[in-house]
Amino acid sequence: MAVSKCFLVTFFVMFVVGESLGRATYRSRNRRELSLSDATEPFDVTEVEKYIVGEFGARSCIFERVCAHYATRAQAQPRQQLDWPDVFSQYKRSPDQAKEFYLLSVFLGDIVGSPQLCLQLGKRRSCDNMEFGIA
Repeated sequence: MAVSKCFLVTFFVMFVVGESLGRATYRSRNRRELSLSDATEPFDVTEVEKYIVGEFGARSCIFERVCAHYATRAQAQPRQQLDWPDVFSQYKRSPDQAKEFYLLSVFLGDIVGSPQLCLQLGKRRSCDNMEFGIA
């Protein structure tokens, strides 16, 4: 159930981005050019946060460092696959109440590829302050 919610949230975020970017959003990531020089983020952080809270509840949170790590990797190497053994290893070591949020952070970072969005969501809904023990 946690994985399907993560994909649903990621789909919503991509929809929000698509509304603001147009057709370029729907190209595959390897054809899309991610520009680090863009000062404006195409994300409405408030809308993304509302959707995450709606799907995951009022206690939902983002592991900022995890999200930013995968977002940075996605920007640097858009075609690189996730290191699934590492993802599942961290998932297994996570406390039960944090597993869903860990996966959300991984998928959000990898698919959206915006460290800035991770930072903004982390400031608003940080799992790091909840002492889950994931860095």
